[in-house]
Amino acid sequence: MRILIALAALAACGDNAKLAPDAAPPDAAPDAWKFVEAPHGDVPQVQSGGGLVLAAPKIVPIFFTGDSAMQAQTEQFLSQLATSSYWTTVTHEYGVGALTIEPTIVSTDTPPTSDAMLQTWLKTNLDGTHVSWPTFDPTAIYAVFLPDGVTLSTPFGDSCSAFGAYHDEAPGANSTKIVYALMPRCQGGIDSLTVSTSHEFVEAATDPLPETEPGYQLVDSAHIVWEFAPGGELGDMCEYVGQAPQRLVGNFYVQRTWSNASAAAGHDPCVPVMSAPYVSAAPVLTDDASFDDGTGMLKSTKSVKIPVGMSKTVDIALYSDAETAPWTVKAIDAAQLYGSPQELTFSWDKTMGNNGDVLHLTITRVSAGMGGSEFLISSRPSGVSDSIWFGYVSD
Repeated sequence: MRILIALAALAACGDNAKLAPDAAPPDAAPDAWKFVEAPHGDVPQVQSGGGLVLAAPKIVPIFFTGDSAMQAQTEQFLSQLATSSYWTTVTHEYGVGALTIEPTIVSTDTPPTSDAMLQTWLKTNLDGTHVSWPTFDPTAIYAVFLPDGVTLSTPFGDSCSAFGAYHDEAPGANSTKIVYALMPRCQGGIDSLTVSTSHEFVEAATDPLPETEPGYQLVDSAHIVWEFAPGGELGDMCEYVGQAPQRLVGNFYVQRTWSNASAAAGHDPCVPVMSAPYVSAAPVLTDDASFDDGTGMLKSTKSVKIPVGMSKTVDIALYSDAETAPWTVKAIDAAQLYGSPQELTFSWDKTMGNNGDVLHLTITRVSAGMGGSEFLISSRPSGVSDSIWFGYVSD
């Protein structure tokens, strides 16, 4: 997880009239009447900032004394993760190879309670003078598992309230950079812990130096609002999908993460894919918007322009990658994801459709965000979100 402030949005378009199977003439070629995914706008692509990825990542688990029960469960999970098809599926297209699990460090120190303390603690213990710690390895992810009851504060909030885990880089000795991940003990026990751990390991392997040498953390300009919410790293891009956590490593839960290849092929971008058909709903945004990406550089994107106090109706194009029953959709003000004051309200002409249908969403802007507002469209075949698409409301 990284907190990345940027404003922009997505482009999506299209409609398709689906032919009933019995509409085919008797002499029609069979391939001419196969299922066709309805047209829609380009799906987001996560891009690299040019930084390295970990081609042969190693995990160094770090626990603290008195936490042996959770340590044993986590070590079992890590052993299975390293040999799982899950790890290959979620990382191989980004140049990441096999995962190696190093021996666990059990520290007798007092657990750090701030990110600054954590970074200093790692640098000190990896300076080559602490015999209970291994030699520093730049290809290793130092995975720190906090004990139950310990809260760690960061500039973006406290553990288990502002975040469930995160990864970052820390300055090491002699200008080295330490890749680390921090997993607090939140509610949900081992299931919650393994979901957040898998999320951070994928991101740390594909974006190990997010501050100084950005890897896969950027979203193409047409969809750059995704960098704000859900976030541009591979785990973030699927984090708010209700079906993202699955038992895919033995009996352990992990999080499905973003695949550019699957997205570009018109299938579920969150991999490993599920057995059910993939369904989605893409807003058709036709207004042009400019924004400052935080570096002083203006970028352009697609949006729907709505002044505060006004409303506008946009098309929502539904599509699926196979025949399926109609599904429901829901619009959500992204400000609500972070407990911020409401910025948008919504009304629909209808909230259910199928591949090729176009629904109509009226958006009312009730207050201004910081340069714009963000919304998301959730597709829910069975009451739980199977996919999410984010959009941008500009001034």
